[in-house]
Amino acid sequence: MAKFEEYLRKNAGYLLILALLAGYILTKFILFAVLCGLSIVGLFVYETYRGVQEGGWKKELEEIIIAVAVGIAVWYGGGFLLHTSAPLDSIVSCSMLPRMDRGDMVVLSGSEINAPLVEVSASEWGQINDSMHTNFTCGPCTGQAGYTPYNFSICRVGCSNSCLIAIDGKPVFSGSNSSLFSYNYGLCTLKRGSGDITNDVCVKSVTIKGKTFYENFSNDIVVYEPLEKSVFSGAIIHRVLVKVSVDGKPYYLIKGDNNEVLDVQAPSKGVESGNGKCLFFADTAQNKPVPQENIKGKVIFKAPYVGYLKLFLWGYVGEPSGCDSVIEPAKQ
Repeated sequence: MAKFEEYLRKNAGYLLILALLAGYILTKFILFAVLCGLSIVGLFVYETYRGVQEGGWKKELEEIIIAVAVGIAVWYGGGFLLHTSAPLDSIVSCSMLPRMDRGDMVVLSGSEINAPLVEVSASEWGQINDSMHTNFTCGPCTGQAGYTPYNFSICRVGCSNSCLIAIDGKPVFSGSNSSLFSYNYGLCTLKRGSGDITNDVCVKSVTIKGKTFYENFSNDIVVYEPLEKSVFSGAIIHRVLVKVSVDGKPYYLIKGDNNEVLDVQAPSKGVESGNGKCLFFADTAQNKPVPQENIKGKVIFKAPYVGYLKLFLWGYVGEPSGCDSVIEPAKQ
């Protein structure tokens, strides 16, 4: 009993962090996240203070320098072995549900990315980039003359709980006449935490030069750094839909498993057009296909929940939007 009490006394800080982490995982109560982050900082300060009391500042500083050096060596050594500049990352959002969750810690590799390949010329790529512009029109969730409304998260969240009534000024499922590039939309099932199940509009595939590429959950998940002026910020962890070789230079079209549209379609701005309608613009001048040099690596392993410690330490304590719903896999 005495040994057990001594163990609790020496490891109380670590056990508290684990208990707070478990509390957050089970309840998603934000206070647990805040206290967990503060406990990590507090434990570091306490251990430093205790080290100074027992061995003095010089010895404690030496130990801190050694620990930092070991951490740097492990980071860069792991990066060298895995051929990536960033061997570890944590998932911040819920855009990869249900296959990867917020708080997962992932290990990355810079090896070849598994995804279907299509080759295009530079002139064709210029036309394709122009075709990637997408405008979403949101309006009342009641029948409109010539338009049928559909559930769509961009409208639901960004335009007073409205519905999608048009894409690029045309009815949602009117399709495209272009054989060079087109998005192919269909209905997908959205399950909310409340138990509600609705049909939403999702991109199920893209067509490039007459060949259709469907969403495939066996394609690799990658971490990439958004380009300058992108609507995204920070490292993004999403799945590759298709790899495009432009005269030998690779670009990637990428989509989150729990997102309705591709990353290049994420709206950069929205305006209210009156009569309860809103127009959202997805402009590839702001959000472009991802070039090879912006890919940090592909995910080769995940450790559930471990990434929460990093998120809480950096202040990502609130659960972002989209974590209360999951999109069912698209049926091909």
